[in-house]
Amino acid sequence: MFRLAILLFVFGFHSAFAQVDSIGFLQWRTGHDAKTAQLIPAEGNDPIVREGNNVWIHVKFNVYEYGEVSFPIDRTTRTDEEAKRVDLSDRKYVKLTYTANQQVILQLRQTGEHGGVHNHVILPPVERPTSIAILLKSFKGGKSMIDLTDVAKFNFAFLSNNKEDGYAELLITQIVLTDHK
Repeated sequence: MFRLAILLFVFGFHSAFAQVDSIGFLQWRTGHDAKTAQLIPAEGNDPIVREGNNVWIHVKFNVYEYGEVSFPIDRTTRTDEEAKRVDLSDRKYVKLTYTANQQVILQLRQTGEHGGVHNHVILPPVERPTSIAILLKSFKGGKSMIDLTDVAKFNFAFLSNNKEDGYAELLITQIVLTDHK
C-alpha cells in the first residue's frame, strides 16, 4: 500500500503568509467532482493529520474528473471567505517536500479565479519523500502570465488515478515560500 505523510514546517515567512508554529498554513481543504470518491480524509474536507507533535497533509482520491487539495496563502483568510490577495513578488521559490503515486498539477492561483485553466507546474510521482524548489515565475499555462502581486492560493490537483494502484494519493511534508533556493 502506498503511504504518504506530510509534516508542515514554515520558516522565514512574513507574518501575513503563515502561522509561526509547527503546522504552518492552517486552512487546507479538499475538493472534487461529484463522481470522484474522496478516500482520505474519510470524512469532511480537512486533510490535516495530527499525531503528537507531528502534522502532515494526506489526501487520497478515486478520481473520475478531478480531486484537489488547496490552501490560502494569507493566514488571515477565514474558512468562510474567498482566499485573500497576497503579493509574492518579494519571494522567488516555493519549496516543498512531497510523496505522490500519480502526477500532480500544482497551481498558483490568481485572486478570485476558479475553475478552468490556471498557471501551474507538473509534479512527477515519487515513491519516497522528495524535496524540490520551484521558481514562482515558472508557473505557466494560465489565461495570462502569472502576476505575483495578485495571487491567493496554491492548489494541488489530480486529473487521473495511478493505473496500478487505482487511486491518486498525495502527502506533503513541507511547503515554504522563500527568496533563495
